[in-house]
Amino acid sequence: MSEVAHAIGAGLAAAAVFFWDSLFGLIFGFLVSAIVQVMFAPATMRRYLGPGLRGVLYGSGFGIISSACSYGAAAAARGFYRSGADARSIFAFLISSTNMNLAILILFWSLLGWKFVFAEFFGGMIIIAVVTAGLTLLFRSKELERLQRRYVEQAGDSNGAHEGHAHGDATISRSWAAVASTALSDVAMLRTEIVVGYLIAGFAAALIPPGWLAGALHAVGGVPVIGYVLLLVVGLLIAVATFVCSMGNVPIARYLANAGIPLGANTTFIYGDLLILPLIGIYRKSFPARLTWSFVILFALGAMLAGAVMERVIGSTVGGVAMPSMTINDRFTLISNLVAIAAAAAVALAALPRRRTA
Repeated sequence: MSEVAHAIGAGLAAAAVFFWDSLFGLIFGFLVSAIVQVMFAPATMRRYLGPGLRGVLYGSGFGIISSACSYGAAAAARGFYRSGADARSIFAFLISSTNMNLAILILFWSLLGWKFVFAEFFGGMIIIAVVTAGLTLLFRSKELERLQRRYVEQAGDSNGAHEGHAHGDATISRSWAAVASTALSDVAMLRTEIVVGYLIAGFAAALIPPGWLAGALHAVGGVPVIGYVLLLVVGLLIAVATFVCSMGNVPIARYLANAGIPLGANTTFIYGDLLILPLIGIYRKSFPARLTWSFVILFALGAMLAGAVMERVIGSTVGGVAMPSMTINDRFTLISNLVAIAAAAAVALAALPRRRTA
């Protein structure tokens, strides 16, 4: 019984650590999603995140400067879709926010070196190209618009708050109240997937020995002829089975690099955090089923291609990984979480009804 209790405690403790490490991404992701749904009219979203290369570039750019947490990015993507943005631009945002995000790149540079930064950024570009080109081939633009219109009508748009651009304290207060209400509604809708995701991450990290993981990857890579392809596939599967949010991937990737895992398989593992089951559950609640599964398949193919290309272009990281202190990560997390909590508090205060002065 004591061993079982210890295992449960270790799993819950690890889950709590992962939650803390990604709290700022969750908060900003849900706030961005709510602000988009309340403040931006569908016409505005279609202008910036519309079809074509321009929309994909805007989506990628928004992802680079926004949430670095997979759950937060998924929440924001849902808000974009409900507001009329093009699916291809939305998925470009989703991919860039977890692979090309500035916060992620800074952490990888400080803890793993430039090769991982290069692989994260340019590998993300490859995945975006595969996903957007694949969706263009699978769906015509009018078909995407029809699916989106039907989905939004069926889901029911309960926000009804796009009129919040008028002047006056009362109107501003109502707008921020709508933002707070929308964010809380999104959290309530996705809470099961979020809780399950962190519990999976925590218990996997606490109960699966890192040495066993590295040994299994070396064995797979040693299979004749198809070993490398299998290694890329296993990298994705490990991400699905032992998910941590993008920020939490850093220590695992650092360990795998020191264990001698090729860069291609390691980065494919990092890319795969968008394919864990709780997130797929969120996609199913956010997009039409056919679009969801098309994205999942195309993303998996793009992630394996990106890993292979990065391995070919910049080679293995064995013996070349920088290993500075994790204190940098701890400080970054603390500061980011405090800023996010302050932002949430500011929104809550702005949402309070204001008394009119004479």
